[in-house]
Amino acid sequence: MRSFRVASALAALVLVTFMCGCGSGKNPSYTLIIEPQAGYQPIYDFITEGRRSVDMTMYQLSDPQAQNALKAAAKRGVKVRVLLDSDPEGGGGKTVNQGAYDDLQANGVEVRWAWSGTLWHQKSVVRDGDAAAVMTCNLYAPDYPVVRDYAVITDNAATASGMEATFNNDWDKTDSPPTKGEVPGGSELIWSPGAQRGLVDLIDSARSGTTLYAEDEQLDSQAIEQALIRAAKRGVTVNLTMTYSSSYVNEFNTLAAGGVHVSLYQPNASIYIHAKAISVNNDTVYVGSSNFTTAMTNQNRNVGIITRDPAVVRGITATMASDFSGATTYNPGQ
Repeated sequence: MRSFRVASALAALVLVTFMCGCGSGKNPSYTLIIEPQAGYQPIYDFITEGRRSVDMTMYQLSDPQAQNALKAAAKRGVKVRVLLDSDPEGGGGKTVNQGAYDDLQANGVEVRWAWSGTLWHQKSVVRDGDAAAVMTCNLYAPDYPVVRDYAVITDNAATASGMEATFNNDWDKTDSPPTKGEVPGGSELIWSPGAQRGLVDLIDSARSGTTLYAEDEQLDSQAIEQALIRAAKRGVTVNLTMTYSSSYVNEFNTLAAGGVHVSLYQPNASIYIHAKAISVNNDTVYVGSSNFTTAMTNQNRNVGIITRDPAVVRGITATMASDFSGATTYNPGQ
């Protein structure tokens, strides 16, 4: 296993903002945060800048600084609501989130448990109803030093309104499964349940002669695997980076046999691939909370965006290329 390295060009991309005069009828702004290099202060600042409302949905929450930012916002009169995963089967739930729940509830923050029948795997914040942070990362401080994750902060009005409307629905219906997420025109949103088709369509849009990069933590969706193989067969260079798990050996073998280049980090490497992202045609990326599994895409609550914002595309694509080159090529049967 080669050690994880970040190229100097990549280091300059850990916090990239692309602004085009939002609020004046022009294009919205986007800020890409690349973890672990950027740190989580930009996310704390995003919460702190709330003036009217802060609405968070979080799979795992255990971060004193994030919790302090939420509590401070509530103390200055901001309406702060936090929806936490409570499913007992996953890695979140009350075992992880009870401490944050109790802390926030005791300090003026409205907190609710999401419906416990599925993973509420979403990681996002909506601020003042007009700006949103779409994240692959949990706010779980013990993992910060090693996890590869992304967050995109945008004031795209349609994205924020779609996330706020869906949050309000989830907040009011904590006794029932997740319903279809809101996708206003121009929002770029892709919601689970229902994301598998959109991710397959994105992969199918990759053109021959281009390179498709993908990063993911979990993998079992045959539809997504077959889309990656179809891309490879039509002349797309398909490069997938993950952290090795014996749970996915069958999937690794299937992809490698189908022409997909699979590159893996060992679990004890200095970087852990937790991100969920796809880059196609060097002009479009998916970034969000949904892993490439059937449950994650078609059952659990997740959210992401599919965007062509140039700064986001460049930053995520460059990071995935660096991660891919720094990992070890998978050989079937190894």
